Amino acid sequence: MSILVTGGTGALGFHILSGVTRSGRKLFSFSDEQPQPWQKVPDVNYLTGDLLNFKDLFEVIQKIQPQYIYHLASQSSVGLSYKKPFETLSTNLLGTQNLLEVVRQACPKAKVLLLSSSEIYGRTEEHLTTLHKESSLPNPLTPYASSKACMEILGNQFRNAYGLHIVFVRPFHFTGPHHSRRFAIPSITYQLVKIKHYGTEPVLFTGSLDISRDVVDVRDVARGMIQVLNGCESGSIYNICCGKSYTFRELTEFLIDIAGVSVDFRYDPALERTNDIPLLIGDPTKIMSIGWKPLISIEDSLTDLFNEMVIRRRLELKMQTEQKMSTP
Repeated sequence: MSILVTGGTGALGFHILSGVTRSGRKLFSFSDEQPQPWQKVPDVNYLTGDLLNFKDLFEVIQKIQPQYIYHLASQSSVGLSYKKPFETLSTNLLGTQNLLEVVRQACPKAKVLLLSSSEIYGRTEEHLTTLHKESSLPNPLTPYASSKACMEILGNQFRNAYGLHIVFVRPFHFTGPHHSRRFAIPSITYQLVKIKHYGTEPVLFTGSLDISRDVVDVRDVARGMIQVLNGCESGSIYNICCGKSYTFRELTEFLIDIAGVSVDFRYDPALERTNDIPLLIGDPTKIMSIGWKPLISIEDSLTDLFNEMVIRRRLELKMQTEQKMSTP
């Protein structure tokens, strides 16, 4: 009995693998890179490979025969999807095609969770004043959102044509410990860590802070995903959200209080996203009907993110020092 998480070195992968460690099953992560020390979960087998290489993926899945598959591997940056639309569509759609075809051939009884995104709801005047429901029609605005909307269609094709057990989740914005610095809130947190502990100039570089997002802790999102895959019918789609929004300015002010520093703000146009959605908030009614609810407050989530970022930075500096000392 085994569980496979593609993209297991990311924040969601870390917390899903942490959440299933007591399941008694063998745990596997499949990613395009080996985990850093702070990304490792004990008793997990970390495998590396290319999601777009069908042969390698087939050999891995045929060998480990997973009963549960969390498909998280993707190009997940909305901003980067504008710069690399082909790479985004290739990874998120063709990579999923490879995975599902391998599952069809090698382990057709496996239960598969496909990670979609709230970004597929897009932006309309109506959606600026209502909560997004799972029944809302996709209206993607970005290459990333389009790739995820297409991925859902592809998943339903395999479900309908071949009877695979596939469920879908659409998380709204999430953050918390182990979140990558490629994203806005961890990036701001990292800047504050350097200001607090390393004497960096007290200037915070940000994009727009006036957008609003429905925010849930990454550990609550991971717990919801485990619950959906374990207990929900094939074809099910669930938002993972709390139905409440925060502006990025509010989140940043929380983080400044946590860091205990005074900073000046400096707008960086390079951090601005084209066609950003001013408000994205979801309806959690459906997922709450199966017993899930967010348990970690936004204040605790940001505090844990800050503290984990301090530890992560210390480990990075230690590794850099050791590397320099070992270099002839």
